[in-house]
This record gives sequence, structure tokens and C-alpha cells, in this order.
Amino acid sequence: MNYSSRFLFSGGLLLCVASVFWGGNQPSAVATTHPLPEPSSVQQAPQPIPQAREFYVSPKGRDNNPGTKTMPWRTPQRATQGVTELLAEAPGTPVTVFFDGGRYTMDSPWIVTAAGSGSANAPVIYTAIPGETPIFSGGAEIKVWRHITDKATLKKLDPSIHNEVYVADLRKTRIDNYGDPTTPGQRPELFCNGELQTLSRWPDKGFVYAPQALGVTPAPENWAHFKGSMEGILRYDDPRPNRWTDEPDVRLNGYWFWDWLDEYQRLGRIDTAQQILYIQPPYHASGYKDGLRYRALNLLCELDTPGEWYIDRAKGLLYWYPSVEASYDNRVALTRFDAPYMAELDSCSHIILRGLTFEESRGSGVLITGGESCLLDGVRISGMGRDGVNIKGGSNHGIRSCLLRQLGFSGIQIEGGDRRTLTPAGHFVENSVVETFSTFKRTYEPAVHATGCGIRIAHNRFEHSSSSAMRYEGNDILVEYNVIRDVVNESDDQGGIESYFNPTYRGIVVRYNYWSDISGGTFSGATGVRMDDMICGVEVYGNIFERCGSYTFGGVQINGGKENVIENNIFYRCPAAVSFTSMWTPEKWEAYLDTVTVVRKMMYEDVDINSAVYRQRYPELQRLHEDFNRNIIRNNLVVDCPQVLITGHDGNTENNARQVVSNNTEIRADGRGIRSLCQPDFLARYGLKPIPLDEMGPHGNPWIK
Repeated sequence: MNYSSRFLFSGGLLLCVASVFWGGNQPSAVATTHPLPEPSSVQQAPQPIPQAREFYVSPKGRDNNPGTKTMPWRTPQRATQGVTELLAEAPGTPVTVFFDGGRYTMDSPWIVTAAGSGSANAPVIYTAIPGETPIFSGGAEIKVWRHITDKATLKKLDPSIHNEVYVADLRKTRIDNYGDPTTPGQRPELFCNGELQTLSRWPDKGFVYAPQALGVTPAPENWAHFKGSMEGILRYDDPRPNRWTDEPDVRLNGYWFWDWLDEYQRLGRIDTAQQILYIQPPYHASGYKDGLRYRALNLLCELDTPGEWYIDRAKGLLYWYPSVEASYDNRVALTRFDAPYMAELDSCSHIILRGLTFEESRGSGVLITGGESCLLDGVRISGMGRDGVNIKGGSNHGIRSCLLRQLGFSGIQIEGGDRRTLTPAGHFVENSVVETFSTFKRTYEPAVHATGCGIRIAHNRFEHSSSSAMRYEGNDILVEYNVIRDVVNESDDQGGIESYFNPTYRGIVVRYNYWSDISGGTFSGATGVRMDDMICGVEVYGNIFERCGSYTFGGVQINGGKENVIENNIFYRCPAAVSFTSMWTPEKWEAYLDTVTVVRKMMYEDVDINSAVYRQRYPELQRLHEDFNRNIIRNNLVVDCPQVLITGHDGNTENNARQVVSNNTEIRADGRGIRSLCQPDFLARYGLKPIPLDEMGPHGNPWIK
């Protein structure tokens, strides 16, 4: 692995510490309270290596079987019980559990504890039989559908689709908990042939705008000068909501004040005469602005588009307007599994999950807590109501060659290491694809959210999301050789990767990534790489930015930070290479460093920038008061971009003048595409080092066709 010089992962860190402690040599003697025993003159016989064991699991098996190839177990829980019993009798035995193809219905989570751990030389492997696809499913298949005959129901629907909408009686299925339409972890989702269907909504795509917020308490003054009120009382122009008066449980999803923060709320009542919506308290914390955007969902009367569905919870009836011909060839399933996770590795070490699929849960896929060196290898996770994978603590856990898709919240939440001591986690996400994430919670649920110290994100592809692809909160995080595209396609004031408001996040390297088509936004904009509010010292090197930026944002956006280095990148058809804002002034910077409690807590309690380890690793933190908002933008190739630098809404270019800008060559593409622009001889012509386009993204991922 080609880590930055600041990346001291577990092996390197241990070697470094040992070298410092022992001065590079082993000590000649160690003082001890008790004398060390003399070496025995009798040589000990080597311990025999236990014979490797294999177990088998099949959807057609039985849990009272012995778990052999011809008499397999039925459930993963029984397999883990067998492995744990074996390891208790014969520790250190290499164990492989083979899963036959087919669907395993999950009624309870699969939990592995420390007692089921392997070792470095003898890991415990749970794997698919070669050529087979075992699927752990939290969905209940719905096979019996009929046309609607109830006249009251048909009256709510457009007559043109009466013969296109079907109904299923959930009381005749395994589903006895209908959940809640918008409560995370409880909300069911419908899938047809593995593809997410849409809870009935209006408008069918995008949002509708409320021209005015009518609450009595004015919203506070704000930097954007938005007007509004604190109470959720909204005027509507389109008469469509007049149809909703007899709908029992209308939910609204909106960007109520800021277009970087969405929330779901209940509709209280509708005044059709005055065309006013009254949102049910509690209200959104930031209030409601004039001209906000929202959408309504969970309405039977709005079931009018192929793929939409609705549950009448009082009667236990599921209505569906299929986008395919309803037949027994289609697998239609409603999620019923509602435990927080489908699989949990609790304080486990040296366990590998390989070639397995987890799908259709109201909660999240896999949780890894504590332990060390657990690996998800070639795992597919699809159709989670919440996250794909959570890694909490431990060391050297990894996600490799996986596919995560159709996720209500984030793809991967990965946390580890110690920021105070700068002890690295050693966690990694590599060669994986995370796509179509943040489908329910539309903001702050990225493909990867890395928290802590010493985490690597490399050779992945992240795509199709309303908001950011990556977020980091920590130190010594390496982001390299990834492809990021079509993200931030709905929210505002966000980047493909971003962090926020902590000048002690250091050692961040973002290099050799391909960012494309990140141009959403509504007011401030969208960007490829964002350093927001006091983020400093990020190295952005050797990236490609294609069609990144909108409104006031360029391909890279810096809001108030310093010592960020933007070097050796290609900016292609962006509004500008780099953008700044004028929100931060020297006076504001000094005030935040000296008097704002939360910032001082970040610098002296969460970590201690005056500690020896911080002084040695990040000496620039001792100069926080110097060179306000000064960053380095050099040796970049700016192709078909109107300008190199732009500033914020007020056009104040004072912060632009503080930057160190050199050798950023502006050229026309003249028909050249990205591949031509990345040719080493062409880059060298303009003083740039090679940019390894062909190494970006995943390679050999088994789920990529």
C-alpha cells in the first residue's frame, strides 16, 4: 500500500514505537521484579496443527443435522453454534462454513461472539459454495394479488388505472407488523425482483414549492437572508392537496429551511378554502422558509405511477401499481425483518464473510464491533432500510470487493482508532461499489462516513445519491483511486467528499480520484471536494474533476480553512477550478479560535494540539493564528473552465487574494476527452506529474458485470 508519510498504520506504528523505545536495537537486559526462568534444556515438542474442519448449511437442511455436506444445517445461527463448540474443544482449528445457494429467511439476527473467533493463522470463514449465491433475506414474499373491487377504493384512484393496480391481503402472509411509513428502522419497503418500489407520493418526481410560511414567529436572521417562520403553517398554490382531506396519515418530506437538511413530518390538517397546510408539531428546529420545497407521501389517492405502493394499515391491505406485468415470475417482497442488524460480529477477530448476500431489511446489514481483522469479502448488501455496514471500534477490519446498493441511509459507517494518541484503526474500504444510497434520509448519509484515525478508502465506486459520497471526521484518512459520480444531485451546499468545522482534522489526503457530474445544489452549490468551515491542511492531489461545481462552487470549494493544498489536478468543464466564500473574516477566525467553547473543546479536550504527538505530527497546528485563509493552488490544468477562482454570493474577492496561486494553466480541450488529457506526455507539457486514470475505481469486483 502506498500510504502518505503521515500514515502510520498498525504494523508501521508498532515498528516505529519499538524503534524509538529501544533505540533501534534490542535491550541487553530488562529489569524485572521476578527473575526470568532459565531456558529449559529439554526441547518442547511442537504443538500439532489441528486438522481443518468444514461445515455445510443449506436452505433445505435441518438444524438437528450434523452439518456435513450430505446432512447440512439450515441456519447460520446453528452453524455459528457448531463452530463455537468446536473451537471450545479444539482452539486454533481452521474452520470453513459453506453455504449452499438459495434464500435463507431471517427471523432473528445472526450473531457471532468472541467465542467464535478465528486466529491469524486459522480464520473462521463463512463462504458461499463456489458458483452458488446464498441470500439472507428479511423480506416476506407476497404471491397472491387480485384486482381491486372495492368501490370506495376505486373512487380514490384514476379510472384509467383501475385495472392496473393490485391488492394483497397482508393478514394472509407472514407479515403481522406493518411498521410506520417514515420511522427509521420500522418502515417497510416493497421490492420487485430486487428493485425498490416507491411509496405513493406527490409529486411523482422532485418537489413542489410552498410560496410562503405563515407561522406567527419569524425565523431568525441568517447569513442567506432567508425569511420564514418557526411554525409549520404553509400556503400552497397547486390545488392538489385538496384531495388529501380523507387520507388518514399523510407524511411530508421537505427541505424546510436549509437545502442541506431534510426531515419527515406528519401533516396535521388542511384548510382547503385558504389553501393552507398545518404541519403537526414538533416543528422543524430551523423553522420553515418562504419558497421551501417538499413532497407528500403515504397517500392512497396518489397511487398513480408504475412502481408505487401503499399500505392500508387499518385493513391490512397492500396496494401496488406494478411497473412489470404481475405474474408468478416476479418476486415481490415486503420487508419484515426489523432487528437493528441482520448479522453482528461482536468483539470477534479473524472472521471472514465471503460471497454472501444480505437483503430486504428495515434495519441495517452488518455490524462489526470491537475485535480485529474481520473482513467482508465479496459480500452483497441490498435493500436496507438503514445502513449497509457499521464498523465500530476494533482494528484492521475491512470491506473488500463488496456491492452495497439501495440503502435508505448510508452505505458504510466506519469508526476506529484514537485521535488523542493518533493510534490508527487500520480499517479499510476497497474495491467496492456503493450505489443508490441515502434513498430515504436524503442528507448526511454518505456512501462512506469515516470517523477516527487511520482509515483508508481506495479503489471504490460511489454513485447515485441526493447528497455526499464521503464524509470524514478525524485524522490520517487516505482517500485514493476512487470513482465518484452523480452525487449531490438534490441537496445544496455539499460536496462529493466533505468535512466540517474542526481545524484539528489533519493528515487528510485525497489523491488520484475521478469526480464527475457533481453539479446539483439550489443556492450555494455542489462541488467535488469540500472543506467547510475551518477545515485545514487537506492535500488534494492528482484528481480529475469533470463537470463538478454549480452556483457559487467550483470543482473544489474551501470555506474558511487554510493550508489546504490543491495540486496537480485536472479541472474539466467546471464553473471554476476552486471557489472560496467571503463568510470568514480574520476577526471571525480569531474569535472562533479564542472564545468559542466548542472550538476550544475540539482543540484541547477532544484532542490536545499541544501534546507531544500532535506537535510532532502536525506542527502547523501551533500556527493556527497565522496566515488566515491562505491555501495553495498550484500546477493544475484547467480545461474549458470559465475561470480558475471564484468567490461567494457577494462577489467579494478579498479571500481570493490571500491564496498562493501558481502555474494553473488554462487551455481549451479542442476535442480531447479525459483519457487524452491524462496522457503523461500531454500532462508533462504543462508541468503536471502523471495521473493514473486506469487505476481509479474497482477492479475484479465479482458483482460488477
